[in-house]
Amino acid sequence: MIATLCSARNTRRFYAILREREFERYKKESIRVGLSRLHARGYLANSSSGWSTTKKGRKYFENLRLLSYISSPFDNNPPDDIVIAFDIPEKNRIVRRWLRNQIKIFGYKMLQQSLWIGPGPLPSSFLKRLEDLQIRKNIKTFKIAKKNN
Repeated sequence: MIATLCSARNTRRFYAILREREFERYKKESIRVGLSRLHARGYLANSSSGWSTTKKGRKYFENLRLLSYISSPFDNNPPDDIVIAFDIPEKNRIVRRWLRNQIKIFGYKMLQQSLWIGPGPLPSSFLKRLEDLQIRKNIKTFKIAKKNN
């Protein structure tokens, strides 16, 4: 790494060297085919100055970021005191699958397809992500409390 830093005369050259080493693992044809597919789908544009991301591409990559998973803030055996019920339409199948996987990461157990029980309270980063994905209105949470006599 030090040799790489010392060989670069400026940061632009340094990043060029890093990119070369990163792409060195792949065949040029594979990279060309990948860029061509992204271009055909409208995610990338090619001009005389090089490849750039289109508005559609930025939105697509933002959605990929939104569908990344959040690590669980809960201990190994927390009490099950929250029930999550959700109704996400079939057209949002990818988001629904993400939600199921995410609440499994949190340690929730399935009661029915769209009814899960697990620890709480849910992390604020998760609730923010639901807002960003525009599915918060499709999800209801219920706190389970023991009845004292």
